[in-house]
Amino acid sequence: MKNTKITWIIVRIMLVLISILVFTPLVMPMERYSPELFGLPYLLWVGILVYFALVALISIGVKVHSKILKEE
Repeated sequence: MKNTKITWIIVRIMLVLISILVFTPLVMPMERYSPELFGLPYLLWVGILVYFALVALISIGVKVHSKILKEE
């Protein structure tokens, strides 16, 4: 029980941090297209990575939260 609640808190914190970082110059630089990855501009491939990270965190969060609800 305690382990799942800690995981739930970590997932929520990571989701908020990633959502905030998306709008910083770290992810959205002004007029910068390099470094390219497989011919994709920087903003596109970083956006794809952020998308996959958010999907993974949401799926982990759904599983953990459903376990917490079943235990209560």
